[in-house]
Amino acid sequence: METVQRTSQRPPGIRELPIVAGQLALDFANTVDDPLGPERFDHVIDYEGLLNWSERVRIVPAGSVTALRSTAEQHPRRAATVVGRADSLRSAINETFAAVIDGRAPTTGWDELQQFVATAIQQARLVPVGPQLAPTWDFNELESPLWPVAESAYALLKSPLLGRLKRCAGCPWLFLDQSKNSSRRWCSMEICGTDQKVRRYVAKRADRRTA
Repeated sequence: METVQRTSQRPPGIRELPIVAGQLALDFANTVDDPLGPERFDHVIDYEGLLNWSERVRIVPAGSVTALRSTAEQHPRRAATVVGRADSLRSAINETFAAVIDGRAPTTGWDELQQFVATAIQQARLVPVGPQLAPTWDFNELESPLWPVAESAYALLKSPLLGRLKRCAGCPWLFLDQSKNSSRRWCSMEICGTDQKVRRYVAKRADRRTA
């Protein structure tokens, strides 16, 4: 039986992916680290990466992660197909919410996203969570880690929090600005905010030297 190797090891110098968006679907949209920079790295480039991310954000129980990993190792082609689907979902989320930020109607992004949403809703069960009902899933199919992500994207589109959606001023990452005065500009001050401050400082010193 053909087996798949676990290959999602971060290369030297690549940091652990920051989780900074404040919302599940947006964090999934941000799973390509440093997307425009020299240390670009796709953290869900293979099925092992998808499982690692899903476990880290706690959308798939540990026992289900083990079972899905075993299934992926036994069916590597199916697992590779799911990775391609994950990339399509990520692109659809990015395109749909970029349209929201830019004040235009979503086009192809939403066309694709709604197919993922339909599958997620079809596969969901409703369970009591306090006084409300919330969707949950049986994570017994290789594609199942994508279902809560798709449902999360749909929930955000209907939420008043959508008005707090922003794109980082230093990179293409998306995030919810939940600061009191809605003044957040960066995906993270420690990441892009600090980098921008350093660039401004260097530019000012250069201007002084040439003055």
